[in-house]
Amino acid sequence: MQRDWRAVLLDRDRFLDLERPQSGEKARFYYYRKGVGWDQHGYAIACTLLRDVVSKKTVQIDAKLLDLLWIASAYLRVKQLPAKILINSGYRTPEFNSSLEGAALNSMHVKAKAADIRIPGVGTEPLANLIKVIGVGGVGTYIAKKFVHLDVGAVRSWRGAVLLPHQDSWLAGYTPDDLDRLFARPDVPEHGRIVYA
Repeated sequence: MQRDWRAVLLDRDRFLDLERPQSGEKARFYYYRKGVGWDQHGYAIACTLLRDVVSKKTVQIDAKLLDLLWIASAYLRVKQLPAKILINSGYRTPEFNSSLEGAALNSMHVKAKAADIRIPGVGTEPLANLIKVIGVGGVGTYIAKKFVHLDVGAVRSWRGAVLLPHQDSWLAGYTPDDLDRLFARPDVPEHGRIVYA
């Protein structure tokens, strides 16, 4: 009988290649050694990189979350695809979580069981689909914001809201000068007219 592919990937040394753009930190480290068990130094690195960067509070990250990140990155490596994981968000203090627009009150981030990630070179939709196939926990696909939420809670999936014009934040990243450049159209005449094809 053939073993489950996830079990095959977990039955070895496990390492992660993580980067935290907000803090400028990155590390490639083993967090588990086959035949030995958890690598405490590597686990501490993971907890640091997945900390709440606003409060700088570090907590013990759920080990299943690290395994979920490992399985996803191991699959990508097997397929010879980029596997460096950029962490947008990991653990969040309740205070920081409540300050975020749209964050769930009972967020898995507050329980140190979730991460929002992206992998340069791997699209948001394919990454979300991979996490769904792994079949562990929740998967949120945020196409507009270019990240995937993954957690080790109940199995479920959802799509993040598309930022529509009636929501103030959809233009937040643009200055008035940026908008002027975006809409500068020298090919549009001052006094347009209807043209029939």
